[in-house]
Amino acid sequence: MNWRHANRVNLLIVLIIALTALGGLAYSMLATTSALPTGPVTGGFQMGFYDLMSQRKEVYNVNLKTTRNVLMATITNPDDNRFVLKGKFTPTQKKQGRIYFNLTPIFYSAEQKGLMIEGLVDQLMYSNYWMEPISLNNQSLVVGQNGSIFLYPMPK
Repeated sequence: MNWRHANRVNLLIVLIIALTALGGLAYSMLATTSALPTGPVTGGFQMGFYDLMSQRKEVYNVNLKTTRNVLMATITNPDDNRFVLKGKFTPTQKKQGRIYFNLTPIFYSAEQKGLMIEGLVDQLMYSNYWMEPISLNNQSLVVGQNGSIFLYPMPK
C-alpha cells in the first residue's frame, strides 16, 4: 500500500488554521479586559451591622467610584467622624459570570477597637471577593458574595 503525500498547499492551509487558532487562544488568555464599565461611575449607599447578643449596631456610609479600572471605596461612620476606611477593589478574574476582586486598603483610621466592620474588612482583604451582575425585569443588579444586592448603576 502506497501512502500519498500531502500537497504543499494543503500543508500551508493546515498550518495557517493552526496558527490562527493558537493566536486566538493566546489573545483570549493574555488580553486584559476590564470587568468594570469604561466611563466613571459613582454611587453611594448605607450599610449596617447589628449584634443581637450585645444589642450593638453600627451604621456606615459607603461611597464607590470607578477610576482606571478599579473600584475606589470610601467608608465613613455618620456617628463618628474619626472612622474612615479608604480602599480599592481591583478586579482579578472573571469566571462563570462572577467578577472577583481583591481589596487593597489605602487609609484606615478608627479610634474604637473591636468594631463589627473589622470582620468584613478582614474577609475582603484576605480572600477574593466576588460580585455577579444579573438582570431582573430590565433592572440591572449586582449580587455580592456576602448576600448584598445593589441596583446598577447605583443612585447618586
